[in-house]
Amino acid sequence: MIEADADRFATLFHALGRAVDTPGHLAALVGADADRRRAALGHLRNKVIHQGIPLTATAPAAATVAGLVHDPRLSGAANADLRAGLVDFLADVATAGRSYSDAWLDAWRDALAPPPGFDADAALAAVLASGDDYSEVYADSPLSYALFRRGVLGCREVTPLLLTVAVAALSDPASAVRVQAARAVAACGAGLADPAPLERQLAARVAEAGPDERAAMVLAIGEVGGAPRAHLRDPHPGVRACAALAPALADDPAALDEILAALADPLAPETWFAEPPPQFDQHIRFTLIAAATARTDDPQRLLPAALAVAPVASRHTAAFDVGPFLRPFFAGREPGPLSPVQRRFLTALADNDEVWTPGLGAVNRAFREVGLPYDRGECRDLADG
Repeated sequence: MIEADADRFATLFHALGRAVDTPGHLAALVGADADRRRAALGHLRNKVIHQGIPLTATAPAAATVAGLVHDPRLSGAANADLRAGLVDFLADVATAGRSYSDAWLDAWRDALAPPPGFDADAALAAVLASGDDYSEVYADSPLSYALFRRGVLGCREVTPLLLTVAVAALSDPASAVRVQAARAVAACGAGLADPAPLERQLAARVAEAGPDERAAMVLAIGEVGGAPRAHLRDPHPGVRACAALAPALADDPAALDEILAALADPLAPETWFAEPPPQFDQHIRFTLIAAATARTDDPQRLLPAALAVAPVASRHTAAFDVGPFLRPFFAGREPGPLSPVQRRFLTALADNDEVWTPGLGAVNRAFREVGLPYDRGECRDLADG
């Protein structure tokens, strides 16, 4: 099958040009050479879908990978990491399909104003005949738009197949694969009219899983639209926090209590798991902070968490640690002296050298958006009244 697709892939594109090398990498996934397998997985992650951006080779490659996840040649503990990597790739493809709305795609098309009667197939044929992969395919042109749109729609079309594979992978013998399968199920199943069957599939894994895997499953239940309220009573703090993050529990006071309790020691989430759930691609506390500040704008309610986070913010994390708290504490404030709550938080920020590192543009903007000067001395004066 992979060899038979070679001619087709020669007319498709990945991030670095024509996808003529993709069939060889796909074939290497089931070969005996471990180095070539690793290279093939890197090809999928870095070229076939590059930084979440799909092109025309993305969906066909994903369809082939979907057929390999449960291939007997990839079974066994020795191939567990490879299977996990393939399922992770499928999750990225599904995510790419829903990351770009029709309205976004149409706005880009309208901005380019393609000429009347523009024929993308004819333009593509001309590019293929000329051998010039870059000037039209990767420029901001009507052809690049048409190919990108095909890439996005292709990801959407292949998502039901990927969901079937991801659900089956929830029963893989290896925990690493099951964890990635949870993320893939959520990526493929988000927005389904009836998420109940997926919730049941995920919930069936929770009872027999360890904390790392349990957290990934609970996050996925929330991402497909479920309300994992029962898991707010899980014995593990990380699982409780993951349950609390479910959008369906956004108005649940117990869920907010759990998120704020987790932020009382903002460095603790980094110790919760041996392997953090793959849904977290940054510090776990960033997600908790974003959820807490989105769910309440009561400064008094947020103050303990804000005071705990302020001292641990660094020049690299301040935009995520400090920025979200500024809005509920200071947005729309009246002229005049600050409230006691505002003064306590601003004092905590003024006491942290890292928050005031020159060149932190995102932090500067966050201060100015709520009417505060991004100046340590001026903010300390405000806090001192």
